[in-house]
Amino acid sequence: MDLRVSGLEDLEERVGSALERIGELQAGTRIESDAFFSDPFMRDHTEFDSFAAFCDRCPWPVEDASDVQDVSREELDEYIAATTDFESWEGMKTQAAEEEIIDQVVS
Repeated sequence: MDLRVSGLEDLEERVGSALERIGELQAGTRIESDAFFSDPFMRDHTEFDSFAAFCDRCPWPVEDASDVQDVSREELDEYIAATTDFESWEGMKTQAAEEEIIDQVVS
């Protein structure tokens, strides 16, 4: 049976945008941490209401995601494991990226 579906242009555009975003993230494109770690993401996966609150409560002087990169990986992963649903900074970033990309496709 052959089945044709029309009207998928909008979905095709959203998937294309999502693929571009994946490429940007893999290339290490600079991002705004508050947009990447959105308030809903932070509320759903951490004990904080925002990424700014996460930074404020950090035991190190941290203002944004670029400062987080300077913290010892072992210490950062311990803080992440104690205050979020994640075991590591990499896990937290990966989940945030996945959710952002999925939101682009389904929105």
